Amino acid sequence: MGNYLLLIDVLPYLANKSKKYFISKSRFELAYQVDNLQNIGVCECGELDYGSFYLADYEGNEDKLEGFSFEEIGTIEVYEGKIGFVEIFPSNFGYQIRSLLKKNNISY
Repeated sequence: MGNYLLLIDVLPYLANKSKKYFISKSRFELAYQVDNLQNIGVCECGELDYGSFYLADYEGNEDKLEGFSFEEIGTIEVYEGKIGFVEIFPSNFGYQIRSLLKKNNISY
């Protein structure tokens, strides 16, 4: 994997919220991943208020994909035990997330 910025450095609020979420769900193995997650790209769907981003490259069988509804702000996708994608629904918060990622030169 390349030299990407850590989620905790770029979006500390969201990283900490994610960690607490997984702890509340007793998914400690996922909570432990959060501090080392790297932002590898912004979803380029064209929606300016959609703050979704990739944390891992994955492809293949969607049967191995596990989704989590993330406190009404979006979803988190886990593929083969690794957090890989965070979807932030279109909103002001989504716009703020997308803006911060772009400000840090994170694109896909």
